[in-house]
Amino acid sequence: MNPNECIDPLAAKAWLEGKSVDLYALSHPLRDEVFARLMEHLEGMILSPQEVLNWRPLSGGQPGAQQLIERFPKAKHHFWQETKRATQAVKASHAPEGWASQLKKAMGLSLQGDFSIASVDAQSPLFKPVDLICSSLALHNEADPSQVINTWSHLLRPQGVVLFSCWGPDTLKELRSLYTQCGWPEPMHPLVDMHNWGDLLVQNGLSDPVMDMEYLTLTYDKTETLVSDLRFLGRNLTPVRRPGLLSRVWKEAWTQALENERLRQGGRIQLSFEVIYGHAFKAQPKKAPSTETQISLEEMRSRLKKKSNP
Repeated sequence: MNPNECIDPLAAKAWLEGKSVDLYALSHPLRDEVFARLMEHLEGMILSPQEVLNWRPLSGGQPGAQQLIERFPKAKHHFWQETKRATQAVKASHAPEGWASQLKKAMGLSLQGDFSIASVDAQSPLFKPVDLICSSLALHNEADPSQVINTWSHLLRPQGVVLFSCWGPDTLKELRSLYTQCGWPEPMHPLVDMHNWGDLLVQNGLSDPVMDMEYLTLTYDKTETLVSDLRFLGRNLTPVRRPGLLSRVWKEAWTQALENERLRQGGRIQLSFEVIYGHAFKAQPKKAPSTETQISLEEMRSRLKKKSNP
């Protein structure tokens, strides 16, 4: 599957830089749990990064961004978002007078270390390379993920680490099955398999990729809560989605189909999320081939003798 053909770039930008602004500071148990488990993948690594970059923190959420800051309190923390509005939203949530800082002070917790977070121009040739790039639940919504990974490779120092999470192809498999039964188009754009992500990492200059996945399942006793979670966690970004608003009749049929599925499952409807985790390293630059030629002392003596005895 070519990821570049799966996503409408305008719809992706509208979600990554627009709709998610209002959700950034809110806590969601699944989004926060994925970020916490992503941090666990750092446990086996010996890291003391001086520069940390959170790529599209709006996708991972403010609680997750705070986890990253507290995981490396001595590092300088940066972030990248594409638009001014998104950048301002992240800065406002991490201002010294922000809610997180006030909560810590109220609880008597120490604010040691550099908890500042600054935006960066990731395309600028003056950008200082970083030791760690972290991205949670953004890559599956990128219109050109190969270019994003290439940018990560460019921004990392040699031996730097990129760490990310994203949804895998079995995500919402119950909902996809329901849509198929009802004769409706797919509810979400196609998602990329973890092995393909590993290939993209290598193709774009990163080495020793490590990929793994797990399933997390949410259950609902109310279809309204399920719908609210779907709106919180993402959008259908496929270019072939229906171009206009759906009718009230379709919405009633959709709601009834979800309710029938809930009753069929004994009063609780479930949704599965395949979570992919990956990390890779920036390889040391290859040394240029040596032009130096070495010969033994005996060979040099032999050559000198030949020159003196033509």
